[in-house]
Amino acid sequence: MPGLIQQVKQTIKERKMLSRGQRIVAAVSGGADSVVMLHVLLELREEYRLAILAAHMDHGLRGVESRADHDFVRDLAKRLGLQFVSRRLKKGELKGLGTSPQEAARLKRYAFFEEAARGFKAQRVALGHTTDDQAETVLMRLLKGSSLSGLAGIPPQRGIFIRPLIDTSRASIEEYAKERGISFVTDSTNLTVKYLRNRVRLELIPALAKEYNPSIKETLARTAAVLAGDDDFIEKAAEKTFAGALVERKAGSIAFDRGKMKRPHRALSARAFLMAVRSLGVESELSSVHVEAFFEIMDSSRPNASISLPGGIKAMREYGIMRIEAGKPSEASFFEQTLAVPGIARLQGIGVIKAELVKPPKKFSGEADTAWFDYDALSALGPVIVRQARPGDRMAPFGMTGHRKLKEIFIDSKVPLAARKRTPVVTVGEDVLWLAGLRQSALFSVTKGTGRVLKLVFTKVTA
Repeated sequence: MPGLIQQVKQTIKERKMLSRGQRIVAAVSGGADSVVMLHVLLELREEYRLAILAAHMDHGLRGVESRADHDFVRDLAKRLGLQFVSRRLKKGELKGLGTSPQEAARLKRYAFFEEAARGFKAQRVALGHTTDDQAETVLMRLLKGSSLSGLAGIPPQRGIFIRPLIDTSRASIEEYAKERGISFVTDSTNLTVKYLRNRVRLELIPALAKEYNPSIKETLARTAAVLAGDDDFIEKAAEKTFAGALVERKAGSIAFDRGKMKRPHRALSARAFLMAVRSLGVESELSSVHVEAFFEIMDSSRPNASISLPGGIKAMREYGIMRIEAGKPSEASFFEQTLAVPGIARLQGIGVIKAELVKPPKKFSGEADTAWFDYDALSALGPVIVRQARPGDRMAPFGMTGHRKLKEIFIDSKVPLAARKRTPVVTVGEDVLWLAGLRQSALFSVTKGTGRVLKLVFTKVTA
């Protein structure tokens, strides 16, 4: 059917999906869409001077049927004279990814195609998504709740991935296969209403087409294309919000200034949050309810709060900081050790506390990472201990009257909950001498009669 070929050529030209002389990986599942896509690419091979590799991922989820699909694609590639590469997932490989089996399979599949592209030195990976897939995706996201980005549907092109059939209906593809005598396999799981996408495809869309709009699939696809244009405009504006609010970026973590995240229009702040998630390498589809949960902790009167999101993401409010982390954040290991005087206490992942015996200084530095005590007065009470804060810990802060709980000092100093476990507490006997880097005790202060001075210096580990 020349019409289908022309449609795909128009899609490729308008979206600038291909350039002449490129190497391309065709992702072929064995179903009608991907098999017809492979044949179409072969039709265009001479015109675009393409080098094509057929790639197949065997998820191993359907036993013998999965293996039969693999063999079908392998034999198809051989008949067409194409190179072929495949991968079969091992049992249990989809577990522990913090998402559904279907989403985990998708992530593994895309990673495999990227690996195949590197091996083939390909500039593009072609996927067989159609107009029908676009309509189903938009409806599914609408049902679950989604941002504008989500309702823009499947992008025709993102990075090296292209979708040459995105403007082509599944009916046209099946007709093309029938007229050309192109065989393909049918995934039996596509016929069950166990999965949401199948219910949308087999039940919801036919009902909408019958009762409301016979062209519902085309309408949804056109709507997605319009929204994609708006989405692109807002995305560029959101990039400026992201850059302006960013205060820290490191492996597995991004932190924003809360005030600067609250200042712009909410649409831009939401995008900045989603950009942070993507930039951490997390391929999880967050819905509008997850974005709202992020805003709830950002707008809350509580200075410390956190939420867990799909894909192992954690968003936290730490006073004036909004932090997004991927995977399980590392917590400080329990620590408690005697500090030799003079000597050094090395706290793994936290820092170093150095103890020196010096003469009384003429002038104190006043720096928060340094503390001074009358060693002769405190040494009779026992060894100096460095440990984590404990519930109920109290100290008599220098310059204040009475005692205060360390928890109150942490709150006043706006120390995040996670950081409190990483803040060394220096004690002697039952007394807290120093909350390292924050507050020094008024006990055992250096006076004119002090002989030996204990000087403590805390050096934090830098990430």
